[in-house]
Amino acid sequence: MVQPPVPQPHVLDDPPPFHSKLLGYGERPYWSPDGTRIAFIERNYGDVCELDLATRVVRNITHGLGEHHTFLRVLYLHNGDYLLIGPREFKHRDISRHVESELWLLDKDAQTPPVPLGRRIFEGAAVSTHASRIAYAVTGRNDPSLGAADKVECHVTEIAYGPDGPRLGADQIIYRTAGGYLAEPQDFRHGDTEVIMAEYDFRRELHPDHQRCVVKGVDIATGQVRTYINEPHVHNECEGIFPDGEHCCLESSSDMEPHGKYTIKTRDLWKLKLDGSGRRVRMTHFYDRPPRIVASPNAPIGPWHTAPWLATNANVSPDGRWLAFMVNLLNDEAGFGRGLGLLDLQAWEASPEAEAWEVAPVGEAAA
Repeated sequence: MVQPPVPQPHVLDDPPPFHSKLLGYGERPYWSPDGTRIAFIERNYGDVCELDLATRVVRNITHGLGEHHTFLRVLYLHNGDYLLIGPREFKHRDISRHVESELWLLDKDAQTPPVPLGRRIFEGAAVSTHASRIAYAVTGRNDPSLGAADKVECHVTEIAYGPDGPRLGADQIIYRTAGGYLAEPQDFRHGDTEVIMAEYDFRRELHPDHQRCVVKGVDIATGQVRTYINEPHVHNECEGIFPDGEHCCLESSSDMEPHGKYTIKTRDLWKLKLDGSGRRVRMTHFYDRPPRIVASPNAPIGPWHTAPWLATNANVSPDGRWLAFMVNLLNDEAGFGRGLGLLDLQAWEASPEAEAWEVAPVGEAAA
């Protein structure tokens, strides 16, 4: 009988330079508008928590509020209210995440249960820092009225507050796609005139190892689409925008060696210039940290194998001083978190590492 390995230290207990540990659990961190708190999901399909940066005290803000406690994401609106994303109940990892996940609003005082906004969406959302405005995608699986499961619409929608509570108000469709391309809005920039989004390429004719992700921007007024990075066979996903609006965080598998079906998984976090040049520089170093031994009944070497660490799901503080991120393992489901870390961007930017820019393929011309 194979014995399980001895307990191992968390990767953030001995972090790379400029990095520090926030928590040994949690996923998908998001900064408050004033930069004093970080909201996060306690665990997959769980409650929403909030970390006070000054005291490092964590409070669970949805425990005991209503019947629904199966959230996947949390974001702050510009007024301090919380935008929550998740299904009403957990049924199945695909159905609950990709079909029945919906939008909720929790008031900033977290005194009453979250209110459903009546819209199922695909994955995450972008939140304006100027107005009660969000952007998100809907697929035919979320809304059968689209006519086919593979159809995708990206929306920009106002959140309206009235005597009967919050609701979704004025709405504009800014982008459509289909046939295996799945778009996901991530951030607004330039005074909410452009939405930065990830577009996943899951076309059926591609080998699974060749799936990829492209970073694009959509001008809300004109619908013009710009491509900011389009690298063959590489997963480049935008995750968190810098306050200047000129850069975004990039989850990239650009320097990952083939690893079976996990070649599209991200390796570390980069900083991408959003000007069409494809310039990027690596910010985190976790894939080259000591791997963790984990349980995996399907592993060819037996019930235990080693899995490299990843840094994902980043969010930049409003003042640009810090980068909050999540760590997980290469064989984890996307979005599954094993702890939260903090990168000192000021210290990193003063180091030689911040000058090691490289140029990645842009692909389609950026107008």
